[in-house]
Amino acid sequence: MAARKTVRRRPWPADAVLDKPRRELADFKLYTHSVVSPLRYPGAKRQLFMTLRDLIETNVPPPRLLLEPFCGGATSSLRLVGLGIVEHVVLADADPLVGAFWHVAAFDTNWLVDAMKEEPVTVKRWDWWRLAQPRGRRERALKCLFLNRTTFSGILHGRAGPIGGRAQTSQYKIDCRYGVEGLERRIRAVGDLADTGRLLDVWTCDWRDSLQRARTWYPELSSDEIVVYLDPPYVDKAATLYDWSFDDDEHKNLAVALPEATGFRWVLSYDDADLTRRLYPARGGYHRILVPHRYSAAGSKTRTSRDELLVTNFPDIPTSDRYRILS
Repeated sequence: MAARKTVRRRPWPADAVLDKPRRELADFKLYTHSVVSPLRYPGAKRQLFMTLRDLIETNVPPPRLLLEPFCGGATSSLRLVGLGIVEHVVLADADPLVGAFWHVAAFDTNWLVDAMKEEPVTVKRWDWWRLAQPRGRRERALKCLFLNRTTFSGILHGRAGPIGGRAQTSQYKIDCRYGVEGLERRIRAVGDLADTGRLLDVWTCDWRDSLQRARTWYPELSSDEIVVYLDPPYVDKAATLYDWSFDDDEHKNLAVALPEATGFRWVLSYDDADLTRRLYPARGGYHRILVPHRYSAAGSKTRTSRDELLVTNFPDIPTSDRYRILS
């Protein structure tokens, strides 16, 4: 891969959260689309965007800071900050590949675009990246992007194979999701969010550290000026979709921590399962919302429709035909 000298952008200082974004976005129209992320992510919640927007705009328009501790594909956060519904965003994820991708896409954009274009999209190269153990952030970011765009359902870890199978006899080949022009547009849009001070930082850490940093790094913000959107790994089939999935104890730990949090507003999205209903009971001091959601999971050739459970400490819940408020 040919070396190219680039100017590396650094994350913004914490006090930049008090500033308005410096200029208009170069590609504002991108954020009016439902698909804005360079990553395909299992369990992506882009269909929840309208509900998240309504909750935020009804309660605290516009928040200074949105934090997403399980950012994954980050579609909702990118759209919320790109459309100006929130002023700034910080992305975080415990998966070192995902964290590296968002950091490099934001603050080392030119390198990632050039490297993405130079990658040969073949099964042989897929095998190489699957076995690779990159130590540097740039290489981890490229591994994340390549495997995400060439693996069945975008799954980075586990048993999923290349799109089209090893024999490539399917009508969908390994490069069918690796459209260079579209990926370049989305990656450069992430860099633009960082250049304009909308995307302040990217953290590779777990949800505990993320919540602690939100309060200690931004003490000048009131609890109504910080919104935390949490989208933990699925309860069902999580082990087949993510390397950094929860066991039941982790789900319980999060359920204990969130209702006790008073330094920010929060919205939590989960698959509506027996466990999540038990962890977030009706009398927990928060609101619960059921949102119809269509998605496809690993091993499934069809899209499934089921309810997504949203839990939030926002005080006001607007009425809407898009969801049902649980008593």
